[in-house]
Amino acid sequence: MKKLLKHTLAALLILPAVTIADDFWVGVFDKDTGYTDQSYTTSKNLSRLQTKIENEWNKGYTLIDINYGHDVWMAVYAKGTGYTQQALVHRRDLKKFQASINTYRQKGFELINIEYGAGEWIGVFAKGGKWKDVKFIYKRYRDDFEKSIIEHWRDGYMLVDAEAAEGYWTGIFAKNTGFKSQAYTIVHDWEDVSDEIKAKWRDGYRIVNIEFAMSEWFIIFAELPKAREEAFANNEDIEDFRETIRKYWKKGYYLIDVADGRD
Repeated sequence: MKKLLKHTLAALLILPAVTIADDFWVGVFDKDTGYTDQSYTTSKNLSRLQTKIENEWNKGYTLIDINYGHDVWMAVYAKGTGYTQQALVHRRDLKKFQASINTYRQKGFELINIEYGAGEWIGVFAKGGKWKDVKFIYKRYRDDFEKSIIEHWRDGYMLVDAEAAEGYWTGIFAKNTGFKSQAYTIVHDWEDVSDEIKAKWRDGYRIVNIEFAMSEWFIIFAELPKAREEAFANNEDIEDFRETIRKYWKKGYYLIDVADGRD
């Protein structure tokens, strides 16, 4: 049975009835991203996914997001990102993952996306991006992570991605993101996520990243120089989620973030 939650922000905000799935995929869609084309791939095997990523790179796409859920890896790509070279790293140990970040930084790469799945920490790296002074941090406790967010904001950084797994809260911070300001919210139940997002939309914010972290929904927002039309949707079944992606593509949206979680 198809279960779909869909919210769209346009000239008028139209909010259909909410149907909740126990375990589902979530997609965030934006217009006016600067992207010129998009694709995505899925695989139940990380090694196979890496091969698919390399194939997309050879087609001129760059990797913008990676997600693991329902025993499936999903990678999202786009053209028009400005990235000139990319790399993908996975490590089972978080400290070794941190060491690999330092190694790739010395080679001129910056970390742009993180994910955890199947016992692996995944890092997407890129050259040619606009972000400056990119930092990766991890904390044992959510309170400490939240304090770190505030401290980084005070120092001029913005939170661009987050992930929580293996008892750690992790985040990527950067300068020169183009964000005017930021906010985040933590919601326990999916049925309350809609109201939180609508409130932030009314305040002029758009979604940067959404994660199901430690059984809670952690949503990062930013105020952009120019507000974008934005939507988000969820599907329980991967084939229904594929159809949702196609529908939004036809409407001129690009998929900017993927998550998975449950109510």
